[in-house]
Amino acid sequence: MVNVVLKDIRKTIEITLPSFPESKVVLYNSLLFGDMKEIEEMKDDLGKGILTLKFMIKSWNFTSEDGKALEVNETNLNILPIEDLTLMLNKVGEYFKETAEKKSEPSKK
Repeated sequence: MVNVVLKDIRKTIEITLPSFPESKVVLYNSLLFGDMKEIEEMKDDLGKGILTLKFMIKSWNFTSEDGKALEVNETNLNILPIEDLTLMLNKVGEYFKETAEKKSEPSKK
């Protein structure tokens, strides 16, 4: 029997947010099952969107004024301008669309 390592196999991309030209946000290309389960438990769409972003952001270079790294969480996401949130949500939407298109393409042999 072959041993297979179970690990996070998602790919990532790095983007810069329009309001923060020095920012670096690394986004995953998909969600994990556990993430989806938690998102589906949310009642409101806005909450689902924020939670989705929280799970899709692998890392960022935002810090507090004293230089401490800021956690990716709802409180910190709520501070971002809507343009930045929209960009990240659009990137997430593009990922899901690309993934769905790739899965629906017939395999080439």
